[in-house]
Amino acid sequence: MVIRPKQREMIYKSKEQWHWFDCPRQLGTNSPDTPVENAVIDTVELREGDVVLAMSDGVIDNLWGHEIVENVSKSVERWEAGEGGQASGPRKDGANGGMTFVAEELVNTAKQIAQDPFAESPFMEHAIDEGLASEGGKLDDISVVAALCRRNTT
Repeated sequence: MVIRPKQREMIYKSKEQWHWFDCPRQLGTNSPDTPVENAVIDTVELREGDVVLAMSDGVIDNLWGHEIVENVSKSVERWEAGEGGQASGPRKDGANGGMTFVAEELVNTAKQIAQDPFAESPFMEHAIDEGLASEGGKLDDISVVAALCRRNTT
């Protein structure tokens, strides 16, 4: 997913790839899915200040896209305002340590929903659409890598 925090907008989201509901493609060891046959390559025009997120399904099963955008945007604002630990330089756009803060905040939010048996979640909504009984968040691996797009000054 690519988020433009200053405008609070999602400018790109990859399409989920499933064999069937709750059985995602996996481009890893011991999987029949292969990068050559199953990987998707997209081109996205980025701007300085955009945040690129690589997330596990434990995040997107528990948070809707608008919640991710809001969480990242607020985390960048909080980082710029001095929250989230020591910076190794200017905090503009979430630079100099801010992406660690952004990733940690997103993981924590997804984890809260995953552990809430009464939460409404995207996974619950999809399960109901498939005719399956489901309530609350979905316990799963929750991983986030956040990267800030910056101009190369070298």
